[in-house]
Amino acid sequence: MKQVSNIFLIIVTLITCLNMIDFPWELRFVDAKYNYFFVMVLAISLPISAFFWSTLRDSKSVKVIGIIISVCLAIPCYLTFTLAKLDYSDIKTKGVDYSFEEINRLKVGDQNYILYRTNGGATTSFGLVLRLERKMVLGINAVNVVYRKYKASESSLELTNDHQIKMQIQPYDKHGKVEVVVLSI
Repeated sequence: MKQVSNIFLIIVTLITCLNMIDFPWELRFVDAKYNYFFVMVLAISLPISAFFWSTLRDSKSVKVIGIIISVCLAIPCYLTFTLAKLDYSDIKTKGVDYSFEEINRLKVGDQNYILYRTNGGATTSFGLVLRLERKMVLGINAVNVVYRKYKASESSLELTNDHQIKMQIQPYDKHGKVEVVVLSI
């Protein structure tokens, strides 16, 4: 049983850490609600795996330290779970993730360039994120962020040739100008 607790803790900790690192390529579910569900599962699994691991230790001091760590992990994990559950429920009801809403798409060969509008809520401005998404297996995409712009909400995508995408980003306020960004692909 100790071996199982070791493996469970290592796997959960490794997956959690890998999801916190900003790699060039990331794995995301095609259906956005499953991304939130995955975060909810990790938020539950992390303190439980630490608690499970600590209860199976022989040394009383290691047990106590492990339990304290699992209780300390439980607080941020509970908050993460609660926020992810709110978004998960909202997406499940409405069918759209308004915090990361698709606004444009270009297909170039077997690659999809998808433009999203980000919305962090009432106290933040909109942003734009252009991602290259490649379908993998079982409803999972490999995702690479190609371009980001904070304080922008509208843009169009145009394929200028086989190796360039032109984005025309509309001004965020009435004092701004249209910004043209040409990206090599």
